[in-house]
Amino acid sequence: MCSKWKMKRVVVPALCALLAGSALLSSAAGAGDAKSGTPEYGTEDTSGYEVMTNRHTQYVPPREAVCLLTTEGFEEKLNNGTLSVWYSEDTEGLRIVDLRSGYVWGCIDDREEYGLNNRWTDRASSMLYITYFNLEGTQESCALSENTFDAKYQWGEDGFTCEVSARRLGISFSFAVSIEEDRLTFAMEDESIEETGKSKLAGVSFLSFLGTVYEDTVPGYVLVPDGSGALIRFQKAKAYQSGYSRKVYGNDLAIDRDTTLSNLNGNRTDDYATEENRLSLPVWGMVHGEGQNGFLASVEGGELYTVINAIPAGAENQTVRFTRAYADFIYRSQYDKRVSNSRTVTMPQEELNTVNPVLTYTFLTGEEADYSGMAREYRAQLLSRGLLPEQGPETEGEIPLLLQTAGSEVREGFLFNGLQVLTTADQAQAMLDTLAEGGISNVSLLLLGWNEGGYHGAAYGETDFEKEVGTRGEIEALRDRVEENGGSFALAVDPVTANEDQIRVSRDAALNATLDTVMETVPNPGLMYPDTYYLRHTRITETLSKTFAELEDFDLLLEGMGSYLYSDYTIDDELTRLGVQGELLATVEQAGQELWLDGTNLYLLPYASVLTDVPVTGSQYIYETDSVPFLQMVLRGSVDYYAPSANQGFYDNASILKMIEYGAYPSFLVMGADNFSLNDTPMENYFSLNFEDWEERIYEVYGKVNEALENVKGAAISSHHVEAEGVSRTAYDNGARIYVNYNGEDYVTEDGLTVPAGGYAVEGQP
Repeated sequence: MCSKWKMKRVVVPALCALLAGSALLSSAAGAGDAKSGTPEYGTEDTSGYEVMTNRHTQYVPPREAVCLLTTEGFEEKLNNGTLSVWYSEDTEGLRIVDLRSGYVWGCIDDREEYGLNNRWTDRASSMLYITYFNLEGTQESCALSENTFDAKYQWGEDGFTCEVSARRLGISFSFAVSIEEDRLTFAMEDESIEETGKSKLAGVSFLSFLGTVYEDTVPGYVLVPDGSGALIRFQKAKAYQSGYSRKVYGNDLAIDRDTTLSNLNGNRTDDYATEENRLSLPVWGMVHGEGQNGFLASVEGGELYTVINAIPAGAENQTVRFTRAYADFIYRSQYDKRVSNSRTVTMPQEELNTVNPVLTYTFLTGEEADYSGMAREYRAQLLSRGLLPEQGPETEGEIPLLLQTAGSEVREGFLFNGLQVLTTADQAQAMLDTLAEGGISNVSLLLLGWNEGGYHGAAYGETDFEKEVGTRGEIEALRDRVEENGGSFALAVDPVTANEDQIRVSRDAALNATLDTVMETVPNPGLMYPDTYYLRHTRITETLSKTFAELEDFDLLLEGMGSYLYSDYTIDDELTRLGVQGELLATVEQAGQELWLDGTNLYLLPYASVLTDVPVTGSQYIYETDSVPFLQMVLRGSVDYYAPSANQGFYDNASILKMIEYGAYPSFLVMGADNFSLNDTPMENYFSLNFEDWEERIYEVYGKVNEALENVKGAAISSHHVEAEGVSRTAYDNGARIYVNYNGEDYVTEDGLTVPAGGYAVEGQP
């Protein structure tokens, strides 16, 4: 769960204002042909209209993609029987021919009607693009084909190396390109970088216009790993303020300038706004004609300093009417350096980040050339690299239901804060008894606020149990009860963040590059804890080691560690992002218990037995035309994952169907106390958590989801496809297929299977 529990962490995406009023009616308008039907005021059920928005995958009739590029003016240099690589000395560009289909991949050809100036033409046709900081500290850029560079190539049978030198800038380095079967890989070693002048390398990008499409001249889309996954279909150019640009693992809070903190309206607080989805995996993809031609681009090295970009036609610059997707590998960022107690100056980082980028393009053809094929390919890559758990979840019996249970919380007092008990061990046992009597026996339980002082009141790293909730023996008995019935039990711990009452800020909080405290603030002084502090890496590792040892008999949810990874500039104890990652990995490897995560940081994924709050949409930016279950297709079969809490705005029929469509298990956030107990606590924005209030809804949601997903428990998703507008089909590797119908009328498949209106049907049950 649990970062969304805390009002103090809520962030507002800069583009949410655009989607709030337009997502329902207009966001899917570019997804294909114009949609018919417009909601009218007074409509009772809007689910039939919601499916037309970018919260869902759109139905777009297939169109043939005609190859618009040729190899004219290029010389063939490499050929392994699957891929053929061609090189142009004039543009320093590449063309890749997929010999299985004959399709030609490249950047752009120089056409007058494109309206690009010379600088954009050079960038769009070259295989390499760099950014650098000049003598004044201003960031500039240039492409390999410009006169700034001198490039020397050495060609071999399965690849080449390129030595790059820019004498005017005083920057030189080399990179290598190789082909193996259906893959083209770019790799660069940091040791090759030399800086002998006043300019400093900022970043590099390889083939930043590969697969680019001019407006809607080719049918297809870009896949971005935004939340569950999102598509940006090729469309006519529009004046978007920005495109998709996100750093893998999110911003480095210690050095990156956070541009996402903004209010929907300047005269209101953002307490109830929701956090934007994170970039979930270091990949992206592109399709030219679904089921025809595509590629998956995966970052296999340097992901800590990688920005993935997907820029729709017209975004940022109206003269660039191309949709493009690429990765920037960041060697330096600008930051505010403190030069006195009262003054800072903006300048580039002095030292290069340790990046060593590796970027692989895997080319897909035929049935593999869609977002399902990309997910299958990436899942196979992660399994082969040991980055997904090898042993999957159980395949027999009913699916699990997750109860995220609030134990205790701090209550704000006039002179002194007190404790508010929300759920005792006995009450939790009673909840399990009630659910068992109602037919739900496979319940997993996540207990929050179990430690002395309550969820936001416990001292940082506290492992003593709050006796008002239950003694250690009582909590152990609760755990045993859950596990005896086949469920999992975990205690929530937050090693990453704390409030001012949980730590000594000057001692425990990390410092950013400006030597200020790393923190986030919700601009509402009425909140009990508007400030969130991020801990020093030494405190995190010490606390984790202590927690693993003292709670060795309990599985643990590591809050925030699946979402945040930041540098630490604490004086005499500085660590880069890469260094912090190494320290955390070494510590996590000590854990003897099962670990749960509330995010999908790739480096921790091999250690995760359960994932909570897995998103089931993209962020719904106005340029995103579809949400797809890319993340779910990668994860399923290796780790159990739960949808967001069903009693937090995710419990209507369309949401239940979305869980079924995405193979996600249901969860509820509950407590034993009455709802008024939340008053004057940091959880007061949760108006209704009382278990009895939600009991009937739990039966309803779980009953529908279990009836569908018990047929595919533990199975991996093999494909996802939209059969017709509002009708999806999710196929599993055990042979089952689940159809979901969001429409108000029954749907009959080609095989004669009837999928009821607002319901689902299972075919090929194992």
